[in-house]
Amino acid sequence: MIKTIQTTLIASFFCLNLCFAQSNPRYFVLFKDKTNTTFSADKPAEFLSARSIERRKRQNIPVTTRDFPVNQTYTAAIKQLGASVIFTSRWFNGAVVEANAAQLANIKKLAFYKSIEFDLPVANINGQSPGVERVGALNRKLEAEEDLNYGNMNAQLALMDVPQLQTKGFHGENMLIAILDNGFLNADQVGFLKPLRDEKRIMDTYDFMGRESNVYNDGSHGLHVMSTMAANQPGTMIGAAFRANYALYRTENDFLESPYEEIAWLMAAERADSVGADVINSSLGYSQFDAEFNKPEYNYTYEDMDGKTTIISRAARYATRTGMLVVCSAGNEGNKPWHYVTAPADVDSVLTVGATNYERAYAALSSVGPNAAGQQKPDVAAVGLGSVIGNTSGNVASSNGTSFSSPLIAGFSTILWQAYPNLTAQQLIYVIKKSGHQASAPDNLLGYGVPSTVKAEQIIQDEFMPLGTEDDLLTAIVLLPNPVQENASLSIPPHLIGKKATLSIYGLNGKALSISESRLTSTQPIATNQLAAGLYLVNIRVDNHEKALKFIKQ
Repeated sequence: MIKTIQTTLIASFFCLNLCFAQSNPRYFVLFKDKTNTTFSADKPAEFLSARSIERRKRQNIPVTTRDFPVNQTYTAAIKQLGASVIFTSRWFNGAVVEANAAQLANIKKLAFYKSIEFDLPVANINGQSPGVERVGALNRKLEAEEDLNYGNMNAQLALMDVPQLQTKGFHGENMLIAILDNGFLNADQVGFLKPLRDEKRIMDTYDFMGRESNVYNDGSHGLHVMSTMAANQPGTMIGAAFRANYALYRTENDFLESPYEEIAWLMAAERADSVGADVINSSLGYSQFDAEFNKPEYNYTYEDMDGKTTIISRAARYATRTGMLVVCSAGNEGNKPWHYVTAPADVDSVLTVGATNYERAYAALSSVGPNAAGQQKPDVAAVGLGSVIGNTSGNVASSNGTSFSSPLIAGFSTILWQAYPNLTAQQLIYVIKKSGHQASAPDNLLGYGVPSTVKAEQIIQDEFMPLGTEDDLLTAIVLLPNPVQENASLSIPPHLIGKKATLSIYGLNGKALSISESRLTSTQPIATNQLAAGLYLVNIRVDNHEKALKFIKQ
């Protein structure tokens, strides 16, 4: 994990006292195929959420067999042998299996068995932890039209011109950010997250180490990371995407660095895809593991940081291919012997983030590139030296690390994508990089540098949204979610906000069911909760321009 402090004695103590028992080794068993599956690409709603399907549709990403769940008859056959199936992986087409030697031998005889990705000895890899700090707190003006008081977090957001985009009405509404970390201690209590809880915008939680839904009783690193995006306590803390929805996943063990955490990350990323996350933030990184796993088959070398060798990097590559934006810390190895980025920051399609100070200068702790394939890393950078965070007591604190520059970029990316939803995730990365303060001379310390929402919007307008024709003016309007369960909304691009529009909903018979006029906001609500299940058409008219969008009411 990307960390700034680690105490071996404390770690050993907690490992001895607070870990789950494990009776047999665990194996990541891969299957040969998904033959005779009951799932079909024509019916993705059977295994993916409406949000996940819509994200793919917006980016013209087809549903493939990689998206299918593993064949249930395969896992049933493994269970019949007496082994336990802990998790299954759609993307890798396999299962994490707990088995003794005899059971494993029988698994290898099954017709669908392909190989073992890796095995782990009987070890404390699951346990609950008391929240050992991985990042040490150091205790350390822009006026918005919306009159937001950013408090102590203002400076780190102002460097990226985040307030300028927020004043246009983009705060993360209807976007979903998944955070993969070590736990979110007291996130269910701290005051700076009260609006998030009151508005029920924590959409999903799961602890992939403890195998339970409670993520609020373990490590605090995830809370610190989350605060830079989700905090909403005017006058004290306001994050970059404080009105977004969040999914919180614990994939990291505080007291033991093991390769099993890569598997937990994979499972969490697949779940994030399934629930329809737009953005993943991962302030984690892997290179070498603790002594219990000090073997060549577990530890990595720099040559493995090629973006396609480690389990977690392969998982991150698969995640980006679903249309999610994966944002990852470069690592805190810049002034350590390892020096280079860690996995999965080595993946070419991942947005890798380095750390700066408040002068946009390189912070020496930040891991550097290139990756082992010679590709430039990191991609961009944000404040990671003296970053302002919220702590488990609900107070403002300060800390160092790319752990915090990464979520700053994730929040930045979220509201920019909210403003321009027709961009693909990879187009978004292109824009963000090109908006960096050293885009004319990128390097392996900060990549393209600290991005700017102002520059990014100009790039989008110039390169992706040429206006001037009737067909172009309304192109960027998107209806979300689709299919609709209750209410839906139109995502309105900045150039249309404030314009007067006529909104009409029609049934299949062409009958107008509702007609209304209003000034457009960034997320224009569409009243669909009273509609019966079926196919409908919403028509939006602005000036002399019209656009019709089909949607399904479930």
